[in-house]
Amino acid sequence: MMDNYFVRVLLTPSAVFLSVLFGPSYSSGTAVTQFMTINGPTGGLVSIATIAIVFVVLLGLSFELARLFKNYEYFGFVRVLLKRAWFLYEIVILVGIVIAISIAITIGGTILDDHFGIPVWVGSLGIFVLIVLLTYHGRVVVKKSMIASVTALFLVLLVLVIQLVSAHLDEVVEVFTGTDHQAGGILSGLKYAVVSGGFIPLLLYCAIGLKTRREAAVAGVVAAIVSVIPALVFHFAFLADYPAIIDEPIPVYTMFELISTPFMLNAYAAIMFVLIAQTGVGMQQGLVQRVDAWQLRRRGAPLTRNWHAALAAATAIVSVALGTMGIVALILRGYALLFVSFFVVFIVPLLTYGVYLIVRKRAN
Repeated sequence: MMDNYFVRVLLTPSAVFLSVLFGPSYSSGTAVTQFMTINGPTGGLVSIATIAIVFVVLLGLSFELARLFKNYEYFGFVRVLLKRAWFLYEIVILVGIVIAISIAITIGGTILDDHFGIPVWVGSLGIFVLIVLLTYHGRVVVKKSMIASVTALFLVLLVLVIQLVSAHLDEVVEVFTGTDHQAGGILSGLKYAVVSGGFIPLLLYCAIGLKTRREAAVAGVVAAIVSVIPALVFHFAFLADYPAIIDEPIPVYTMFELISTPFMLNAYAAIMFVLIAQTGVGMQQGLVQRVDAWQLRRRGAPLTRNWHAALAAATAIVSVALGTMGIVALILRGYALLFVSFFVVFIVPLLTYGVYLIVRKRAN
């Protein structure tokens, strides 16, 4: 079942990428408002289109490079891409993991506190426990849980689109027709895409099933499109309360209250909670793959499940300690720090030397 084309090429890479992307990016809607909707109705669409194009290129090239050199953990991948400078990506990705998980845990705890009255520390603890448990059970369980979570998310988004079109289409149309359409959106979309795309080497375990160059390309295109669908839905939904929604600390909370029903908000909050945990799990899985590869080379055996769980717990604890800053500040500062770092140690090498390696392999 897990070896058929649909699961290997279309479903698994898309589910893993979106699951990891969702927590720090889409769950609260803050990243959507600050990097997409803030550019206006059409500028937001330009941002989303920019993000999709960048994701197609980065995912397709990364999947193909990983397939050609059979390196599905980030250490082996960046050793091929960066040679002796591999340690630069290692430093950046460890900082990135801590920042991303910190944002995700902070958002999860805050939304549960605002919506259900559950103390922030309880929500953060719940996400912490989910990260540790899913990491303990390994890659197969992680992939299956991600597929289930993303499926549930898209069902909620489908209902949200129906409710938006049936009751609030006039407001959205009025915003499009009544707002000055200024140029912009490419730079903010590029910044968002570079930071999010910088985590791709950490997620290459989702590309293990890809067998041909065509499959790598198709997987990259599909994963890129799937990953921007929530942003597209949220952008249009936010326009029903634009521009006031830009200043909301948790825009999706306001948006669901305006457009949808309490039941759908509850459903989204539950799915969001799991997907935020999946962000940590997906990143931890990449880190586990890295440590296991090191252990195999050094001692001939990977770490045990208990050590996997301990590694996840240690990373999550550091992330929780960082999460004392506000959500918006945490996201904006984190993105500013990671943009330059990922651009230098991953994007530029992939688009230059990485392309050269792929072309040379094909010629050989």
